[in-house]
Amino acid sequence: MTLHARPALFLWILLLFVSGGIVANMTMTTDLTALLPRSTDHRQELLVSQLRDGVAARLILIGLSGADAETLAQASRTVARKLRDTALFASVNNGDPADFTVVREVLMRHRYLLSSAVTAEHFTATALREALERQLQLLASPAGALMKSALPSDPTGEVAHILSAFAPGEGPSMHHGAWFSSDGAKALLVAETSAPGFALDEQESAVKAVRTAFASSGLPESAALVMTGPGVFAVDSRATIQRDSWRLSLIAVAVVTVLLFTVYRSATPLLLSLLPVLTGLLVGVAAVQTWFGFVHGITLGFGATLIGEAVDYPAYVFTQGIAGERLQHTLSRVWPTLRLAVLTTVFGALSMLCSSITGLSQLGVLAFVGVLVAGFVTRWILPALPPGVIRSAPHHLLPVKWLSGLASLNRVRWIIWVAAVLALATLALRHDDIWDNDLANLSPVAASSKTLDEQLRKDLGAPDVRYVLIIDGTSKEEVLQRSESAELVLRRLVDDGLLAGFDLPSLYLPSDKIQRSRQASLPSSDVLAASLAEAVKGLPFRAGLFEPFLHDVEAARTSPLVDIVNLQQTAFLLKVRSLLVRNGDAWAGLVPLRNVTSATALADRFSQEVGSGLTFLDLKSEAGRLVNGYRHESLRLTALGIVAMTGLLWWGLRDAAIVIRVLVPPLLAILLVVTLLTLIGERLSLFHLVSLLLVLGVGLNYALFFNRPFSDEEEQRRTWLSLTVCMLATLSAFGALAFSRTPVLHAIGLTVGLGAAGSLLIAAILGQQRVSR
Repeated sequence: MTLHARPALFLWILLLFVSGGIVANMTMTTDLTALLPRSTDHRQELLVSQLRDGVAARLILIGLSGADAETLAQASRTVARKLRDTALFASVNNGDPADFTVVREVLMRHRYLLSSAVTAEHFTATALREALERQLQLLASPAGALMKSALPSDPTGEVAHILSAFAPGEGPSMHHGAWFSSDGAKALLVAETSAPGFALDEQESAVKAVRTAFASSGLPESAALVMTGPGVFAVDSRATIQRDSWRLSLIAVAVVTVLLFTVYRSATPLLLSLLPVLTGLLVGVAAVQTWFGFVHGITLGFGATLIGEAVDYPAYVFTQGIAGERLQHTLSRVWPTLRLAVLTTVFGALSMLCSSITGLSQLGVLAFVGVLVAGFVTRWILPALPPGVIRSAPHHLLPVKWLSGLASLNRVRWIIWVAAVLALATLALRHDDIWDNDLANLSPVAASSKTLDEQLRKDLGAPDVRYVLIIDGTSKEEVLQRSESAELVLRRLVDDGLLAGFDLPSLYLPSDKIQRSRQASLPSSDVLAASLAEAVKGLPFRAGLFEPFLHDVEAARTSPLVDIVNLQQTAFLLKVRSLLVRNGDAWAGLVPLRNVTSATALADRFSQEVGSGLTFLDLKSEAGRLVNGYRHESLRLTALGIVAMTGLLWWGLRDAAIVIRVLVPPLLAILLVVTLLTLIGERLSLFHLVSLLLVLGVGLNYALFFNRPFSDEEEQRRTWLSLTVCMLATLSAFGALAFSRTPVLHAIGLTVGLGAAGSLLIAAILGQQRVSR
């Protein structure tokens, strides 16, 4: 061991020790919103925060099927009771009339502050007379038995008015006292978890609790349980991503290990070849954890790509070795080219690292640190470890003459240029089909699960979440007042046929201003008693029947105003908390709009409401605009990365002609791969851009070695072997990712696999290999 090797070994061991401790305690997440950038638009920030930890992110939609309706209804009540008995759920609703008892008590207690019918005229003798006559008609109807008990306290029908004023919707069907789907085949429940949507361990516990409750519900074995919702999807996605990440990484390691052993026929160079890869992966993941405070599962899956990239570095060294040659001497021959290969990949990763998009930045940190560390281990650690000498030359069991055949096709280079021109023309004609702006396509959730979720939401009468009106305000009171003003505007839009309905926070919780106004309109006990006496003349009501009514009105005149806390233990609390949210130091109202017929007309209408604090959002279009903006940022960073790589190549090669020959193959490969993906219907996401940067880095490595001068034909054959091994290793790692069920990992694997193969083929055909004579 040389004197210079000791500090390098000490640094390597220190890196392993520190990084191992960090990775052992890392925080892993699969929440796709964690990959999104922080937006400068507070409305977009609000929506992303609601996706992560709002009420909507806490909901689990449950369906029970496979039995008759009465059995399912009983099982629904059993499941609901068992879930409420745990501490995992804030609320569980299944339409059980017994649950409405609490709701009715709350509405009765606060009816004169919640009812929009309460005005001074509402309690005149004339108005009371009309109300009492309506009550007589109801008493004579089939619903009379239900109305009779409420009549002494609520002769004006305030509770019924409050319920009728709530946002109309189809709602779930009712059978045997429980919610059912429209076809009557499923009993439905809605559960809100106590934990936020991003707390996946708690969400997983909640999902398990639902399954346990279903198993003990008494349903026959033929019965089925279905669940959907953000928490369910997140738990399933985490399991899918973790399985994919580890499975594909192990497959990549296994295939690369077999490949290297086939070439080296010795365990020593094989094990030494894995050191740069594993060290780079360990230190890279530790760097991501330290930088961001968490590691996304997709980032961990991306670590498999380091296996295909970083294993190239020792492969270039060992396949170039001569029997009996010291590893240090072999490195001195190939290091100038290998150094450029490492640094070009590092510069490509640097452009990702600088992205404001958290997901891309994480991948950039992993690639930047991992590749840099792998290069460090290859250059300074491997020569310092025993044996330090290449005992035998690598076996040429792999066919390498195919590269010689490609290199001899100089006369057909024009085919590549014609293909490039056709590719450019194709992309110009189909430019609208290139990019994917739908964030949902990054999710590994199966299409069948998405369809089931849509059906359950439809059966439950949930609104279309695509179109939302946002009400901004500095306080909860201001938002509620603006919500009340917006109601008039929205009702006009319903009358104009632009939408079918809406949900407002003020429908469930009026502003303090409105509540005080209603309190002020309540008459004193003497005035109300006189009006009531006049109203009941000639009607068949016994004397003193409405004493509870007089008492409740008097109590309401001085009662505290209703706040969110007063809606505890009711389904309205879930509504208010989902529609009225705190947004930093401010507040916001979220108003879902039903069955919008013209989004453009709505946007125009609300743009005219200057100073109203109302903003109309088409969430799908807004997500597309976000993705489009961040794609432009990524393209700019990619362009800067290419410029930086070009400068680095000029610094290392000092020959413009060679720089061009090195750059052209991977750039042409990128062009052809993008065209091929477009033709097969694969739209490009932000993570395809990551892949294209990797293609550029890998392709530059190939082109650099193809264009380096060789001392003799034997060195040329060794280089062909190096490139064959490296390409097969890259295809093994990225090819495994191409079979991933996670769209992001699939995109990276497919793109880099095709791009790496294309880069080597084009570099072989266009390269000018020089053998010194």
